[in-house]
Amino acid sequence: MDLAAWPTLGLGSPQEEFTWHLFGPEDKPAFVPHVPRLVTTDMSALRKAAVAGIGVVQLPRMMVRPELESGRLVPVLPQWTPRREIVHVVFPSRRGLLPAVRALIDHLAEAFSALRED
Repeated sequence: MDLAAWPTLGLGSPQEEFTWHLFGPEDKPAFVPHVPRLVTTDMSALRKAAVAGIGVVQLPRMMVRPELESGRLVPVLPQWTPRREIVHVVFPSRRGLLPAVRALIDHLAEAFSALRED
């Protein structure tokens, strides 16, 4: 399938080049350049555009789970996955860290670890 020939949607700011970084069977990398019909930083707008049939989009599974389960969206390349992103938690210092902040950090670490399973 030539994904680059399909109409696409882009996440981010307007730029000259858009490329999806995908990993396939046996973690084989692929770089798919594409020219999006719509570019925005709003993931909800991209999800709505994809459901409306405007183009193929790459979004976190948790953003499109209901649409995938209902069949309003379908995976185009189910054996391929996007590169993993890094999530940062920023706080002033470990020194004097409030228990509530520590609990939040621990909760976020656990919740994001569970997403890997998905």
